[in-house]
Amino acid sequence: MTWPTVPRNRVPSVASATLREADARARQEFGIEPLQLMEVAGWQVARFVDAFMDGIEGRRVTVVAGSGNNGGDGLVAARFLHQRGAMVSASLVPSRDSQSLAARHAATLRQLGVPITPAPDGIDDAAEVIVDGLLGTGIRPPLREPSPRIIAAMNATGRPIVAIDVPSGIDADTGSGAGQAVRAIATVTLAAFKAGLVTASGAGRIFLADIGMPAGLFGDSGDAIARLYRIGDLIEVVDADFTPS
Repeated sequence: MTWPTVPRNRVPSVASATLREADARARQEFGIEPLQLMEVAGWQVARFVDAFMDGIEGRRVTVVAGSGNNGGDGLVAARFLHQRGAMVSASLVPSRDSQSLAARHAATLRQLGVPITPAPDGIDDAAEVIVDGLLGTGIRPPLREPSPRIIAAMNATGRPIVAIDVPSGIDADTGSGAGQAVRAIATVTLAAFKAGLVTASGAGRIFLADIGMPAGLFGDSGDAIARLYRIGDLIEVVDADFTPS
């Protein structure tokens, strides 16, 4: 499948601090709760994986989820993939807060009968695709255990990995950390293009997904981001000389 493509030089990069501020303002000014954004994010990731794999029904998928919001996005994606007929399992870093969004989504998956094991257990080298929802935009290398061990287990499978937002282990602002990071075949970055993806290695093909964050929250970049989403709610960000296969 092909997606609308936009050259990278037309896509503004947004710093992680700007993203955190946008999250807070979305709630304060518009009443948009993190749970709402997470639902859309997980749906975008799931439908991308379905299309990227040319159909997901009956196919094995492992979702690797951290305890934060990136993990929550991954667990929502797991629910939608399960609903689309995939054989889904989750490898999870459990949240210490039973009321966190990630913990609540994990509880839903258990009720649905989706197998969940503590990471890195359950990272299945028989999976046809792995969804990386371990770490998000807030991390800064070097990583602390168990993250390096979990990332190494993902990479060791040799299976295609779709990363959520940024490949786990990559600094979202600088692109550093590739030596410890997930090696993705594709990255679905959410709401706005992360500055570190410009230089990051191991991100694979990069897709930008609209999750309903008001573009005006991104300041000077808002108008340009709004124009991107008029092209499509899921677009591929490409080099100027890119030719779709």
